[in-house]
Amino acid sequence: MRKDELKQLLQKYQNGTLNKEEEQKIEELLESFDVYHEFLHETLHDEGMKEADLTKMMKKAQQKFFFRNTLLVVSFILTIVPLLTMFTFVYYGWGREHNRGNEFIETIQTVSEMTAPNVYVDYDTVDVEIKPFTMTVTTDKYKWMDDKKIYLGKDIYKLFLNDVFAKESNYRAIGYSLHHIGINFIHPKAKYFLPDERTKIESLPRDWPVEIYISLNQSYSLKEINEKFKGYHMTWLALDTGVEEQMRDDLDFIRTPAIGFPYKKVHVDSVFNRSFTDYEEVVKGLELLSKNEKWATQLTEYKDLKMAERLKWVKKHKELKIYGIAMTGTAKDVLSLEKMKEVNVIRLGQIHLP
Repeated sequence: MRKDELKQLLQKYQNGTLNKEEEQKIEELLESFDVYHEFLHETLHDEGMKEADLTKMMKKAQQKFFFRNTLLVVSFILTIVPLLTMFTFVYYGWGREHNRGNEFIETIQTVSEMTAPNVYVDYDTVDVEIKPFTMTVTTDKYKWMDDKKIYLGKDIYKLFLNDVFAKESNYRAIGYSLHHIGINFIHPKAKYFLPDERTKIESLPRDWPVEIYISLNQSYSLKEINEKFKGYHMTWLALDTGVEEQMRDDLDFIRTPAIGFPYKKVHVDSVFNRSFTDYEEVVKGLELLSKNEKWATQLTEYKDLKMAERLKWVKKHKELKIYGIAMTGTAKDVLSLEKMKEVNVIRLGQIHLP
């Protein structure tokens, strides 16, 4: 019985508000205290122990009791924490290469590179930390400006068993917020107006490095894109999946992202590598995100990725159709794009000082 419970019962006993059964229990308990007190008094009297010695003995007994309980708690912690950590290692690591932990890391990399234009994961610096019931994955992100690799910063994703409970970023000004979402591409058949920003780009010095997003006048095959935009520094291609032409208002774009794939190949010796250079590889990426759509959604700002619907559409059409391009260059390069009939809307991304 806890101390506070005993106090309450004693108060009720004193007030006469206990029922017969409770009153009997309290009286039996008080009798046991009387017997203990009588035994202790007789023992101390026989041994001639003084009151001061009695107080000292009681304090020593209390200290021993506290020390013993503390030792038990510490021993329990030292035993249970390694066991929980071991359980977590097994939980995330069961299945060799295709275990839950590796699949989570691959989902992070795939959803990052398929939903964020020109943002790449540095495969060689992915860091994983396992604690009881949790796995934390830290990734370094970068982007391409022309042929230069520019470091962005770190994204940290925290998994509690099978749920993403936190994501942090040291390079996003407002983190993973809806206010961070920008509308970069518009499908040619969508009934939505996306303002053109060519005049902003024209006002910049002609040699300034810029990142731009181009929405095309129709969807083109990957082969046509390579031919029509040969010589430009393309970094990311917006993929037509049938969903894009249904976008009608701001709420649609806030809930559902443009999806695409990196144009540049990432040559690394890693089990997580995906080059996204052909139809089969893009389909594999869509299949992974469709399978792990719960994770993929939790890892982004968006609430409705529509992965199953998109995968079905791409498989049905059996080829990659592109309706938007992210590219880097100078303000001068952008001016040359204005003459191309294929270019519908140009949006300005980041500006990098030369």
